[in-house]
Amino acid sequence: MKNLIHKKNKYILIIIGLLGLIPYGLPLMEKNGLVDFFEIKILDLTILYGITILCFLSGIYWGLSINIPIKNNSKLNYLLPVLSIIPFMFAIIAITVSNYLNIIFLVVGFLICQILDEILFTYKVYFNWYILLRRFLTVVVVTLMIYYYISLSDV
Repeated sequence: MKNLIHKKNKYILIIIGLLGLIPYGLPLMEKNGLVDFFEIKILDLTILYGITILCFLSGIYWGLSINIPIKNNSKLNYLLPVLSIIPFMFAIIAITVSNYLNIIFLVVGFLICQILDEILFTYKVYFNWYILLRRFLTVVVVTLMIYYYISLSDV
């Protein structure tokens, strides 16, 4: 099966993926007094960034559903367009809830994306390096978001 993610772009995509973690680490720097020049709370900015990334991931799944026929599982071909909407719905819910409950919806949304990634990986849609990158990014993002939620509940 043809992969959309080519080997030529591998290192550029890895670097961009890792740099994408920076907004998730900014609240840690704000807490330690290293960043204090924004008018809004850095955590709110991080949450908005997470919502954007969740929508972006939803778009990736939508694009895959219209570009890559999965030969081994015809049901997944019909199911993937529907599944691609789920991360977007969690992003929309994360926008509408308050009191940092949106963090929980982001965490669940990112975990659903990881499940979808694992399913697509089993059907050889992704390269090995890509699924390893996605696993690493998901673990870091989910861990940080849970940490922020727990630290907010202590306040």
